[in-house]
Amino acid sequence: MSDSTPLAICFGEGMVALVAATAGPLEDCRTFHRSLAGAEWNTAIALSSAGIRTAVLSRVGDDGFGRFLTAELRAHGVDDTAVEIDDQAPTGLYVKELVARADGAVDGTMHYYRAGSAAAAMSPEKLAAPVASTLLARAALVHTSGITPAISASALAAQEALYSDHRPGRLVSFDLNWRPALWRGREAEGREIVSGFARRADIVFCTRPDAEAVFGTSDPQELRAQFPQPRYLAVTDASGAVAFDGEERAESDALDAPVVETIGAGDAFAAGFLAGVLTGLSLTGSVARGHRIATRALLSTRDHVD
Repeated sequence: MSDSTPLAICFGEGMVALVAATAGPLEDCRTFHRSLAGAEWNTAIALSSAGIRTAVLSRVGDDGFGRFLTAELRAHGVDDTAVEIDDQAPTGLYVKELVARADGAVDGTMHYYRAGSAAAAMSPEKLAAPVASTLLARAALVHTSGITPAISASALAAQEALYSDHRPGRLVSFDLNWRPALWRGREAEGREIVSGFARRADIVFCTRPDAEAVFGTSDPQELRAQFPQPRYLAVTDASGAVAFDGEERAESDALDAPVVETIGAGDAFAAGFLAGVLTGLSLTGSVARGHRIATRALLSTRDHVD
């Protein structure tokens, strides 16, 4: 890609997903397929596939899983130079359990093994490292989520530092991605934290179920009234999306496409929408681009697009 195209940076934890080869209880599954996972990393891969120069800012362990993840980024055209290697802490992972549905698709349940991971040590100091700070200085967009501030106090501080570093012409994107398990025992604190990030972002994404759980409503117009600060707000569910650019509203049904599994489709939608914004598409065009890329994530049990 040309150096003149916009640079997007995705900040968050990448993980290895071990996906059950067959639907059924984990105790009955003997074979698992390895895949890259992590909301912001999924978005980075989808952004790159949409022609946007993309880099990931994160940390992985000095282990085989970490090397696999960075190799996957490079294979998908994503800059991994700001992914730090930790020789003490491991790369995070999760196991995906599959349950067959009557319509032929499958539902995935994630079982996380990420406590004490290398990414949990993300911190404001890491953002000041030469490679990271150089990329951030060039970025047209920084994409974040509600997952990173939940994994550790230092990761929360790092995301706060990104939001406090206001730069002319740089957009900040926030995907709610509410993970109750990560906020267990501190749900009220988590809701306050993610609400603060949503109000300070330029672009906000949330699913209707997550919005209901965190903000008390899933109605797009009520959410817009509750969060007038972001220029863009996109509210999604399996049936489609409602998006706002200021007071302008666009509504679109999801594309009719085969569904294998839905995990990762929201990350892909965000990438398509962001690619639309960065390349000057209208609100309607950005929503349509989000839907097109999201359909690609529905075609497999992997979390990211090919």
